[in-house]
Amino acid sequence: MKGAIFLLFLFPLCSIAQDLPDLPKDYITDEAQVLSASEEKKLNTKLGLFEKRTTNQLFVYIASSLNGKNLERYSNSIFNHWKIGQKDKNNGILVAVFVKDHKFRIQTGYGLEGALPDLLTKKIQEERMVPRFKEDDFYSGINAGVDKLMFYSTNPYLPGDLEPPSRFSTSELITFFTLLTIGLLINLPMIIICIWNLYKGRGYHVERKKKTTLTVIFSILFFIPVIGGIVTIIYCVRKKLVPYTPGSFGWSGGGGGSSSSSSGSSSSSGFSGGGGGSSGGGGSSSSW
Repeated sequence: MKGAIFLLFLFPLCSIAQDLPDLPKDYITDEAQVLSASEEKKLNTKLGLFEKRTTNQLFVYIASSLNGKNLERYSNSIFNHWKIGQKDKNNGILVAVFVKDHKFRIQTGYGLEGALPDLLTKKIQEERMVPRFKEDDFYSGINAGVDKLMFYSTNPYLPGDLEPPSRFSTSELITFFTLLTIGLLINLPMIIICIWNLYKGRGYHVERKKKTTLTVIFSILFFIPVIGGIVTIIYCVRKKLVPYTPGSFGWSGGGGGSSSSSSGSSSSSGFSGGGGGSSGGGGSSSSW
């Protein structure tokens, strides 16, 4: 009788354990098949380089549905089951996405709670991932979120860092540089002529000299916002707009990537899952 009672209590626990996804074969596990093979390979390569550079581990799990399970508890269970992060550092991150439920969670290990507080992971979700998920662009959403998680895991977060949105559209950049080019072409000959008239002996009549001087002044004033715009663009490109690339962390070797299928694949480097971190320390949940 006691044995039967023990089995009765043990059965739900076994069911939960069996319902957890298998240990990952690489950093990306896409059971919902929303990523292409090339997209998955890019993410795997990026996350492999990230771990080699920082020892932090970031895994992504994509499933079709929660099947009625609690998002927070299930994500934490996956985090523990996969043992994400280094055992002595607990420096793991899990991004769990459930497509049909329109829900996802960022789960962090204790070792990264300071660098990635819940407020920050929530902002990353809402400002970088949710808008793209709403358009069913899961690769861009995951990629944008992963970039920010990697960056802030090794750099201090300052309030307001995530605003404004980090990218200009291609059409906006083309329009800006077209107008800039037109402005330069129109004003450069004018400035050259005015300077020539002013300093080479032509137009020394007082009124003409005044007009020439005013033209030069207005032309210079025109170029002040142009120069400011160029400086702003350069700054944004260097600090805000350029997405993470493997070389951003200063490591140029290979590893971590693989020619993977949409359900996860074997890595050529023999990667076999998390490194033994304990339970997740914090995180945030969002929906779209």
